[in-house]
Amino acid sequence: MVLQLIMFFMLVSNFAMEQINETIRLPSAIAAKSLDKTVDNYLILNIAANGNVLLGRDDKAEALINKIQVANYMKTQMNLDKARTKPQDWEEGKGRSIIIIRAHKDCSFKMVYDVMQAARQAGYSNLQLRTLKVDPSQN
Repeated sequence: MVLQLIMFFMLVSNFAMEQINETIRLPSAIAAKSLDKTVDNYLILNIAANGNVLLGRDDKAEALINKIQVANYMKTQMNLDKARTKPQDWEEGKGRSIIIIRAHKDCSFKMVYDVMQAARQAGYSNLQLRTLKVDPSQN
């Protein structure tokens, strides 16, 4: 039983790390908060400096290169969220993934806004932007 639990947590942590693209350099912020560890349904979207949404960990990751592809991807993810949730839980607002956006510091806000808009149109209401927390006393 213990071995199965260890294997489960290893798989879950590896899945989360596969969504984080190391080529994305996050912007800095003083009031950044860390990811809530109690959240189990989340989807990480990495936005490169050129505006492409990267769905993997490295430069060879699948990329969504326009708003239509992003919108279709978000609709597919919403359908997956609905499929794994009981209808009564869905009506109570449970089961929707939290969308975590990791945008490169050099991409424009328009690119980030387009991704946020696609997520909202697909039915997602909980969106979070990731930044690096900086200590103001070290400036």
